[in-house]
Amino acid sequence: PPGGRCRAAAQGGDRETAALVREAVTDAGDGLSASECAALTGLSRVSARRYLEYFVSAGHAEVRLRYGTAGRPERRYHWL
Repeated sequence: PPGGRCRAAAQGGDRETAALVREAVTDAGDGLSASECAALTGLSRVSARRYLEYFVSAGHAEVRLRYGTAGRPERRYHWL
């Protein structure tokens, strides 16, 4: 991309952080949650989720819901 910026950078992120999140997702065999991604990358949960949702909207990742016994289902991100 021109200027070395990816689309995530245009949305307030940067290429290095996007690569870090991408690596965390691709290394996670059973997918990972935004909280797990945050712990692996050193980002806040909100920032990790922003990058994960960007990858979903761009068609690079998908969300699968994991249902527990109570409460909301967990959103797990998987690289395509």
